[in-house]
Amino acid sequence: MNNRVVIRSLVTGEGCLVAMDDGAIVWRPNHGTRSQLKLDAIATVLLALKGPTGCYDIAAIGDSSGGITLLSLPRLEVIEKFAVEGGIVRSITAVSNSFGKYLAATQNGSVWVIGTEVPNRAIKLFTHSGPITSLRLIDDSIIIQSGWNRRTYDWTGATKKDFDGAQKFEVKATQRANRRARILESQQRRNEQSQPLMLDLPSLA
Repeated sequence: MNNRVVIRSLVTGEGCLVAMDDGAIVWRPNHGTRSQLKLDAIATVLLALKGPTGCYDIAAIGDSSGGITLLSLPRLEVIEKFAVEGGIVRSITAVSNSFGKYLAATQNGSVWVIGTEVPNRAIKLFTHSGPITSLRLIDDSIIIQSGWNRRTYDWTGATKKDFDGAQKFEVKATQRANRRARILESQQRRNEQSQPLMLDLPSLA
């Protein structure tokens, strides 16, 4: 009996890439034969990339042990394996102006550049102040999302821009609380005004 559970999935126009809780990676194409491969660790992030033909031909898989595996699509053959420090791989993005180079972010906030053309195959760029939710690369800016906070770095780790979403949330929470208080106060006034007047009735002897 197969009790495997899907823990990650990525849907493309050509098929669906699925990660199971036993480390298995499955490519389910819209047309053709299904492929499957089992990794040494559980996948934590999936990234599919298009090749020169415009079809998805590479899948980058980050896992719970700090590994990044590049697989071919649709056959799921191992192209390269990389390893970074910092715990679980939380996000991966491709460096568009190079061939085979990627940025990877980990649970402890470290950001790495990996690739066959990178010295020692992996270089730590900098460390963010907390666990990283997601990572994006726009031109030369590395954008890190960490919970409510978003910070933009350059490749040296210098901060270019910082946005604290928690502050905006706290302001909105205060505004909502104030609106609720005004509504309750208005309802209380209406209830008091709708109470019937109690007239003193004469007592009969």
